[in-house]
Amino acid sequence: MKKLSILYFFFLFSLIFSQNREANDCVNYIQICGNQTITLNPTGYGIQELDSTRVCKSEEHNSLWLKFTAKTTGTLGFDLIPTSSSIDVDYDFWIFGPNVSCGNIGFSVRCSTTNPEAAFLADNHTGMRDTEPAGDFSEGPGELGDGYIKSMDVIAGESYFLVIDRPIGNGAFTLNWTGTALLGDPFGTAPNVFGAVAPIDVCNSSLLYDFSVYSTDILNGNPEFDITYYATYEDATYDENRITNPITLGNHDYYYRIQSTVTECFRVETIKVNWKPLTLNTPELKACKNNSGEGIFNLTSANLTSESIADIKYYLTFQDAQDHIPGTEILTPGLYFSVEKSVFAWVKTVSGCENIAEIILSFFPLPNVDTSLYDANHCDNDLDGSVSLKFSNITPTIVINPTDFNVYYYLSTNPGIALANDFTFTSDRTVIVEVKSKNGCPSVFGTINFKIAPQITLSPVQPIQICDSDRSGNEMVNLNDYTAQFTTQATATAYETLADAKKDINRISFSQDLKANKSFFFRFQNSVDCPSVGELKLIFQSPKISSLIQDVIICKENNITLDAGPGFDSYVWSSGSTKSSSGALKVGEHWVDLMFDHCTTRQTVKVIAEEEVIIKILEIENDRLTVTVTGGTAPYEYSLDNFTWQSSNIFNNIPKGIQHIYVRSSKKCIPSIREFSNIDLVNVITPNGDGKNDVLDYSALRLKNNVTFKIFDRFGRFVFIGKDGNYIWNGKDGKKLLSTGTFWYTLEWTEPDTEVIHRYNSWILLKNR
Repeated sequence: MKKLSILYFFFLFSLIFSQNREANDCVNYIQICGNQTITLNPTGYGIQELDSTRVCKSEEHNSLWLKFTAKTTGTLGFDLIPTSSSIDVDYDFWIFGPNVSCGNIGFSVRCSTTNPEAAFLADNHTGMRDTEPAGDFSEGPGELGDGYIKSMDVIAGESYFLVIDRPIGNGAFTLNWTGTALLGDPFGTAPNVFGAVAPIDVCNSSLLYDFSVYSTDILNGNPEFDITYYATYEDATYDENRITNPITLGNHDYYYRIQSTVTECFRVETIKVNWKPLTLNTPELKACKNNSGEGIFNLTSANLTSESIADIKYYLTFQDAQDHIPGTEILTPGLYFSVEKSVFAWVKTVSGCENIAEIILSFFPLPNVDTSLYDANHCDNDLDGSVSLKFSNITPTIVINPTDFNVYYYLSTNPGIALANDFTFTSDRTVIVEVKSKNGCPSVFGTINFKIAPQITLSPVQPIQICDSDRSGNEMVNLNDYTAQFTTQATATAYETLADAKKDINRISFSQDLKANKSFFFRFQNSVDCPSVGELKLIFQSPKISSLIQDVIICKENNITLDAGPGFDSYVWSSGSTKSSSGALKVGEHWVDLMFDHCTTRQTVKVIAEEEVIIKILEIENDRLTVTVTGGTAPYEYSLDNFTWQSSNIFNNIPKGIQHIYVRSSKKCIPSIREFSNIDLVNVITPNGDGKNDVLDYSALRLKNNVTFKIFDRFGRFVFIGKDGNYIWNGKDGKKLLSTGTFWYTLEWTEPDTEVIHRYNSWILLKNR
């Protein structure tokens, strides 16, 4: 017996009903509590309790039993909507009652076994509704019915069994109650709102917690309910492994069950546990280093935690802190002399949690300066007769970790007044640097001798002609290709104007899109001389192209000759020809370089192969072949012998055996060929066990891809669908032997090597003796 799979149980909307571990039988029914949405997934069945000859002519396959009791008098209906919208997912239902018992349920008062696919319904929904005609109390099986029957008139206090079964397909369902009647719900009638348990923060794994102290607040004065506690949601759902004594809490949530003492209804709620062990910071304390190699540290200033601290002691080692034996701690933590090292603090919070933190003791960085790291040779970069700089750009070069210090600059001729950050000089100058500690450590000093360096010498460059080789009206040029004509002793940057080049602003990319005559400017720099600026003039020239060269489509087995025509100074084809004509060209991309007025352009042309005709589907029915193709250029021509061609894709009176089909496009290129076989389909089986024609055997199809083998009766109902390599039909619908009659079947597969789809349709006579 399979177990009921529950998709959403007490989730989001606190769905309220009682749950047995197995609800496939009447005695293990699910008690429905309140008109709330139900989402379940029945799997398997227990004892077969439905009589297929009486109750809408079906029985249990994947079933569950529900029980509901009317709280008020009125109409009652429902919509049962499968999770999957696939039309082959079929749900049936029966209702027994009122006030019947398991083992004596009697006849159903409502039932529906309509198959939505067989009945050609728009969806696979089913249920009861008021709009159905009076007396429409049952429907089905198969194609009979529209999926819905008339709603019920129920009286307060009446109880009923609702049996839901899924004979075909897979997946859960959602059931929404409709109508005016209300179902019994003890939680909806409770006089007070039930209380809740606030999240529990746990940092000490040894503390005991007694859940029973929450029971009074949860019940909140509601009579006829009990509270029990559990470690897992499943235990709470099935009322197993109750927690009855105080326990230590693990790093997970716990649950309590509110159980009605009058009905079978209950619900499960969560006790949230926040596992919060004490976490301490690892602070770093800094001090100035004295002449003895030590600093003075205030250990009590270390930020260890935001928790409220009940006790704290400081120790030299982690082991001492862990043991925190009196007499081993640091006695003067507010005035502690030490070298760079770590000490340890034992911390205990007011909540009883404790841990050990490391405190890192280190020195403030000592002021430092190394002016030899800075190249004090400067250039008149903007060529205005002076050099300007910012001391803030020099500091990171000569001072390690400059943000830790205050840095000042003074003229050697006036060391008492600090210079502004912006400094300008027209001749060599000497500057003194002071690096001063922000934490009272002694300053250090250095000297920088600023000098002006000579400029780079450049060679003159004549205007350069640029050809628009691709005829786009523009030509991409790499300005870096021309810098070596000025000098090879410096690095260049490019600019739009002379003023930008002098000031080194608005640099541009070396890659430029040239559309007309234009000048660019280079700024050359090296590590020895000062920068210089040079001008590059580019002359834009447009080329000439051939209007005779166009892309062309040919059969892939053919060649073609193209001609660029007269009027050019020279021709160079990718084929090697230097004439106006190309010579024989095969399928592919080719080019010709055309020169006119000293400007050469490359013109490309594609010789395109006619797209191959692909035979996709070969369908045979009653010796009639229908061919489906793609690709190539329509209209197509078809042939069975590669000699006689026709425009129709249909051939009649195809003989049995292996044959070939040929298809070509309107360009009459080499045709596509596929082999097929008009097989002699079996049209009768006699499953009488005599070893002759007992089964319809197409097991050889296991070697094919995407196999379809389906058999259906005259009503279109499938009685056999081959799958998982089983392509043998023994004349049965599942385990049921079918009566003598005519059936139809479809064979379809894809050839693994060609991907061609073969499709056959035929009939078969089933004779049972």
